[in-house]
Amino acid sequence: MQDDLRELFFPGSIALVGIPRGLKSGKVFLLGLLDQGFAGPIYLIHPTAADIDGYKAYPSLLNVPGPVDMAIVMSPKETILAVLAECSQKKVKAVILYTSGFSELDSERGRSDEARMKNLARDGGFRILGPNCMGIYSPGSHLAPFPGMPKTMGDLGFLSQSGSLVNFFVNLCSGKGMFFSHVVSYGNSADVGLSDLIEWMARDDHTRLICSYCEGMQDPRRLIAVLKEATSRKPLIMWKVGLTEAGSRAAASHTGSLTGRKDLWTSMFRQFHILDVYDIEEMLDLVMAFYHLRPRVKGRVVIVSGPGGPAVSAADAAERNGLTMASLGEDAVRKLKSMLPPTGTSPANPIDVGLSASFDLRLYQEALDIILDDPGVDAIVMLGGGASTEMSAEYIQGLIASKERSDKHVLAIAYPGFVQIDQEDLLKPLHEHGIPVYPTPERALKAYARMIDYYQYQAGSEKETNLFLKR
Repeated sequence: MQDDLRELFFPGSIALVGIPRGLKSGKVFLLGLLDQGFAGPIYLIHPTAADIDGYKAYPSLLNVPGPVDMAIVMSPKETILAVLAECSQKKVKAVILYTSGFSELDSERGRSDEARMKNLARDGGFRILGPNCMGIYSPGSHLAPFPGMPKTMGDLGFLSQSGSLVNFFVNLCSGKGMFFSHVVSYGNSADVGLSDLIEWMARDDHTRLICSYCEGMQDPRRLIAVLKEATSRKPLIMWKVGLTEAGSRAAASHTGSLTGRKDLWTSMFRQFHILDVYDIEEMLDLVMAFYHLRPRVKGRVVIVSGPGGPAVSAADAAERNGLTMASLGEDAVRKLKSMLPPTGTSPANPIDVGLSASFDLRLYQEALDIILDDPGVDAIVMLGGGASTEMSAEYIQGLIASKERSDKHVLAIAYPGFVQIDQEDLLKPLHEHGIPVYPTPERALKAYARMIDYYQYQAGSEKETNLFLKR
C-alpha cells in the first residue's frame, strides 16, 4: 500500500486535464502548485486552447512529450471515462478526479460510472482519488489544491471527505502553530478510500498524529482491521458526521456515502480507542493537545488564575473529566504563601493569585515557577493576562520563558473578554513555543484529559512512556 499510493503524495510531474480558461474554480489547482513552488513539469490539457495564462497547453494527455505521474482531472463528467483511458495509455500512476456528478447524485448511472472508473484504474495500473474531491496538500512535496496554503511542513495528517473543510482546517491549525505532513480530500472514494488512506498515514514516518472528517465508508470490514492497526501506532482523531437521519441524507447527497449506524460507530471508537469528536472546535482542541504536548500517562493538574470564578469552574472540569487536582508539596505551599498578597488570594489548588496580578505580573510568573519545580505536578493551566495589550505581551513572554526550562505541560487560557489576552496575534508566540491556548479552562481540561487517557491506554501502566515523542 505504501508503494501503491506513493505517486499521490510524491509525483514528479503533473498534468491538469480540463483546466479552464479564465478565473474559474478549476484554476485553483494551477495556482496552488505555482504558489507552493512545485518543481516538476506541469502540463496543461485543454481541447482547444494553445496556451492558458501564458503556459503552453496540449489538446490531450497523449500529446504531452514527457512522462506524467499524476493527472488532476476537472473535465466534464461525460468525458471522464475517455480521459481515464488516456491515463492508462500514458501510464499515469495517480489520478485526482475533481469532477463531480456521480454517486453523490444517488443515481444508478453515477454508481455504475464509478465502478467502471475503478475497473479502468485496476486494469491501467493507476489509483484514483475521488471523484468529487480536491486531492492532496503536501507541503513537503509542494502540492496544494488552493493557493495561499502554508509552505511549512509538520507531522499532522488530515483526511477529509470535504474539500472545503481541508482549506478551513489547515488555515485554522496553521494560525495556531500546527502544520501538516499530508492532507487528503478524497470525496466519493470510487477507488482510494478511507481505509487505504488511514493505513498509509499510520505507516508514514512523517505523520505523528492523524485526524479525519468522515461522512461514510464503502468497506466496513477492512476499515475495522485498518483502525485496529493504526490506533496501535499513533493517535487517531475522528469527526464522524451523518449519524442522524438528517445528517445521513446530507452525507449521501454530498459524497454518496453510506454513513452507518451510530451505535456501531460508537462501539468501534471505544474498542480501538479512537478519539471521536462532534465538531470542528472539539477536533481543534484535541489536535492542539496532542500536537503541542509531550506524551505522559499522569495528568496531575494545578490551576493558576487571577479571576476567581473561572478557577472554581476549572476545578469542576478537571474532576468531571477524570483528572487529578495535584496536591502541592510543603515547600511549594510555603513559597506561595510568602509571595502572594494576604487578602484576595489562595495558595491552595486552584491557586488564586488575585485580580491585582493583571497589574503585577510578578504574581503570575513567580507562582508558575514555584509550581513547575514541584515534583507532584504534571500540568499547569494558566488563566490570566495583563491589564493592557503591552502587559499581556509581557505575561505571554513570561509563560514562554518558564516553559522553556521545564518538560511539564503548560496550557494557557485566553478567557473571552478577559482584559487584552484574547487577540490571535498576541497569542501566536505561545503556539510557536508549544503552549496550547484555549478559550476556556473547560475546553482545555476536556482535551487534556482525553490525551492523558489515550497515553494511559497505549502504555498499559502508570509508568512514563516515550511513545510518539514530539520531534
